[in-house]
Amino acid sequence: MKRAFIITCIAIAVLFSHPILADQTQIPNYQTAKQKFWGDIYPYGSWTLYCGKKFTNRSETEDGMPLSIEHVYPRSWMRDHLECGNHDQCQDNSERYRLMESDLHNMYGALRNVNSSRGDAPYGIIPEENWRYDYCDYERAPNIAEPRPIARGNIARSIFYMHVEYGLPVDSDLASLLKQWNRDDPPSCHEMRRNNWIEELQGTRNPFIDHPKKIEDLQF
Repeated sequence: MKRAFIITCIAIAVLFSHPILADQTQIPNYQTAKQKFWGDIYPYGSWTLYCGKKFTNRSETEDGMPLSIEHVYPRSWMRDHLECGNHDQCQDNSERYRLMESDLHNMYGALRNVNSSRGDAPYGIIPEENWRYDYCDYERAPNIAEPRPIARGNIARSIFYMHVEYGLPVDSDLASLLKQWNRDDPPSCHEMRRNNWIEELQGTRNPFIDHPKKIEDLQF
């Protein structure tokens, strides 16, 4: 059974392993992206990125905790790179910002309080095992957020996708850590299927889910 499961995952990757395309231009704004995120990618629910909490609708988890959408590559980093002003100014005046913040490859469901706790902090490893919340393997220190191990590969591949797709910067120390996370936590079948669904919705794939070893070729 396990061997058949692995073969099925490989088949998914091979069947849909197209090269990276141009920037997504199918989703014009974040409001549309949110509708597609909840309605088309997760109409039947899933698990939150940082805590693995089960949800079946866009409002809350099965045990009543409120949800939000996490931008793995933070929108504030996008604004800093584009130098387009604050969030409202960038939405009003920068089409590129609107397309970036609407890219589904960079969006994951998260508990609202954990999403708020992370803010735009870079990811890293915190030496002590000190969970911020007793129900979640998530840690926070000044200027660092440490996600649970099973989420780290997804996070790495999302950030590298945004780096290559839009030319967004990634700090070299963070890039080295993310490369290790990509090795330690390879793409799951769910991540591969999600890649296929997103391609149908916005016309671009994350090539690092199809070919995670290509991340090793990136220079920072």
